[in-house]
Amino acid sequence: MDMIEPETNAREREVMDATLRLIGRGGLKAVTHRAVAAEIGMSLGAITHRYGTRDLLVEAALNFALTREVARLRALALKLQSDALDLEAWIDALVGWYAKELDSEGEIHIACYEAFLAAARDDRYRPIVAEWHQTWRRSAELALAAAGSRAPELHAGIFVSAVVGVVLEQLAAPRRSFKKETRAALLELVRGLIGKR
Repeated sequence: MDMIEPETNAREREVMDATLRLIGRGGLKAVTHRAVAAEIGMSLGAITHRYGTRDLLVEAALNFALTREVARLRALALKLQSDALDLEAWIDALVGWYAKELDSEGEIHIACYEAFLAAARDDRYRPIVAEWHQTWRRSAELALAAAGSRAPELHAGIFVSAVVGVVLEQLAAPRRSFKKETRAALLELVRGLIGKR
């Protein structure tokens, strides 16, 4: 497999982003060489030359999305570390980041959920999906340990599962009160996990 890293050239990133937008709007079935070419105004021949089959194009895009999301999650985790000792500030920053992301990059996040489903069906995607989850769990574990969790690894898994579900729910049924409701729900969850009210 020819995996494309986020540091690839601008033209390849453009192809990957276009493919991810198509996946976000219409699922994996929406991806064809012709659709990607039309999305970015590139020749069909250029797309088919680089990605000989539709499966190669989809695989490259899903791996690109997850690799990029892992890098972005690592950057977010570093940014949130300064707030890890202040539970409310940490959750505020996290929810604020997701609210902005889902507003501006919703299709990309939908494509990531498509990658999770692809990993359920095809083990080629499992290592990068596992890395995505591990990056998330490590960040949450740090914050939860700082907040007083007696089982930070276990609690981080629960917290990450809740965030993944809340984000999916917002993508599927957007609501204006996302920030307020999500902040309250995550605070309640964490306080329940660590035994603080």
